[in-house]
Amino acid sequence: MNNKYIFSFVFLVILTAVTLLLFNIQTPNSEDLYQGSDEEISVKTTTTLAPTTTTTLAPTTTTTTTVPVNISEDEESLQIVEDEDVDEQLLYDGPYLSFAGFEGSNQRLLEELVTALPEELKGVIKNKILFINGCHQYALSVVSRCPYGVWDSSGTYPDGTKGAEWTLSIWISDRAFTAGEQRDVLIHESAHALSYLTRNCNTENNTSFRKDAWDYFGSEEQFADALVLYFGGSYNHYRISGDLTNEETNYISNYIGTCSEG
Repeated sequence: MNNKYIFSFVFLVILTAVTLLLFNIQTPNSEDLYQGSDEEISVKTTTTLAPTTTTTLAPTTTTTTTVPVNISEDEESLQIVEDEDVDEQLLYDGPYLSFAGFEGSNQRLLEELVTALPEELKGVIKNKILFINGCHQYALSVVSRCPYGVWDSSGTYPDGTKGAEWTLSIWISDRAFTAGEQRDVLIHESAHALSYLTRNCNTENNTSFRKDAWDYFGSEEQFADALVLYFGGSYNHYRISGDLTNEETNYISNYIGTCSEG
């Protein structure tokens, strides 16, 4: 009886052991759960990515600063204007281009001033005198600066010799235009031309009107200054006696009236 129980117990133990062995063979271990394809791994794995950040850059701006051509100098009222079409200045094209000292930038303006000279003065000198915008080179060498105006009756070269092609010429320099004295300087030099061209004109006493005027006004230069005042100008360099007297005005009128005849 005891052997029967012992055998049954042993058989039960063996049966239990076999059963457990079969169960372990059919059930995979935990590591085997992660063996498989990459696709399975990727499905099982959740990856959290940092949010994608989109950066919008401001457009690059190129600024071109254009300095305006015309700006008023008044600090209280500034005017900035765009470039404007400016009439092209007419450049001189003529025989004076070869003259020593010719400047030319104011030649056209000078010719306009000559056209506007008082008729009683222009009537004596017109078509007889060359009017040149330039710096007379011999006069420059004498006074060490460019004079406002020069009357050259003999055509003087820069070295002082005579016979240049600008004989009987009046020179008005750019300096005179810059100073704003161009009209009065032109009348002064025209007075010298008048005096020269009328050198054979005589007074009623049959004396040279030219020399008589020198004595009356004090010199040729003072006579020229007097004519500037006579024709409404103001710039005087040699005259120091002020405005014309009535007698001086009458003298000039008589001079021009007498010597412009014929």
